[in-house]
Amino acid sequence: MDNTERRLHDLFDRYYHGNATEDETQELMDLVRAGRYDALLEQYLKTNWLEQTGNETLFTEEKSNAMLSAILDAASQQAAPEKKVVRLNWLRYAAAAMLVLTGLGIWYNAKNSLKDSDSVAGVTHTADVKPGGNKALLTLSDGSAIALDQVESGFVARQGNAEIRKAQEGILVYNAKADERTGTISMNTLSTPKGGQYQVRLPDGSKVWLNASSSIRFPSAFAASERKVEITGEAYFEVAKDKRKPFIVKFNQSEVLVLGTSFNIMAYPEEGASKTTLVEGSVDIKNVGQNARLKPGQQAAILVTGQIKTKYTPVEEAVAWKNGEFYFQDASVEEVMRQLSRWYDVRINYNGKIPLKQFTGRVSRQVSLSEIVGMLRYAGVNCKLDNKQIIIDQ
Repeated sequence: MDNTERRLHDLFDRYYHGNATEDETQELMDLVRAGRYDALLEQYLKTNWLEQTGNETLFTEEKSNAMLSAILDAASQQAAPEKKVVRLNWLRYAAAAMLVLTGLGIWYNAKNSLKDSDSVAGVTHTADVKPGGNKALLTLSDGSAIALDQVESGFVARQGNAEIRKAQEGILVYNAKADERTGTISMNTLSTPKGGQYQVRLPDGSKVWLNASSSIRFPSAFAASERKVEITGEAYFEVAKDKRKPFIVKFNQSEVLVLGTSFNIMAYPEEGASKTTLVEGSVDIKNVGQNARLKPGQQAAILVTGQIKTKYTPVEEAVAWKNGEFYFQDASVEEVMRQLSRWYDVRINYNGKIPLKQFTGRVSRQVSLSEIVGMLRYAGVNCKLDNKQIIIDQ
């Protein structure tokens, strides 16, 4: 070990245990930014992990990368404090490891939820909030409602020629029987509350995923000429191909026309513009006399003025929620909080000005809310969790 490596070890040890002076912290960050000592940093992390937990098998490559990335982010931010965008790529591993890096102010917890009165990274909360899950209400044509998270798998109901079954947790299946042009066609509505999500397979075999605080209204059997549904909130579609029957999705005053394709529609009223993002295939967007055709990778935003604006965008950002992640791309504090509010079913309370920060990165939707609040505090947002609400003081 040369003198520089020995010095790096001493600085890291002092920083890790919260004993580094301001000058020592600056010296450590300069060495980190040099980019030549990542392997040594990983070794130091592992050594401290073993000292604290005694379990080497839990120190996975993901955990190592997450912690190292956090250190690199901290070094980067120290080098450019004027930077407004906070990178949160490492946050998706937040619930993975049982470790506190006191010098960094970041923390990792092996449990998915914390006990009452726990305090982590300066965050005190009276009760933690677990992430949302598969919860939805099915409303039949006669007005009767079925809470799907409270019924067993198997037969649920019959509507006209369609048999409704709960195939497995989170999947509702419509099986149309006999000739769909005969018998009664009933309109059904599947809706998710805040903190809920659900998946349904429609009578034609199309698959729909509903995000929190969303709904889809559809017939128990589609007509002979078209397949039409209506949504609120956010939904991801994988439409079964049928050239004889175009598939139409209505939301607000807009329509999406498809034959067979995959796409996401986000139409929460509180978000302002609604957004349709095409994953594959082709769709036509119609809104108050305006039209746009999307290619894969394009997104159409319908502004409050009714204007349609299209652009290419990372598809994974639009569909991350379906894959169990929050995906933030230069997202404001308000945008982040709206997503947290819907998924964790909590209120947002701003005391004073809203922080002018932006966030980029991914976070698992399976972590408890206290973990995300702790990370936001690390990123410079003065917030706390208190009885089903996030309070932001600025």
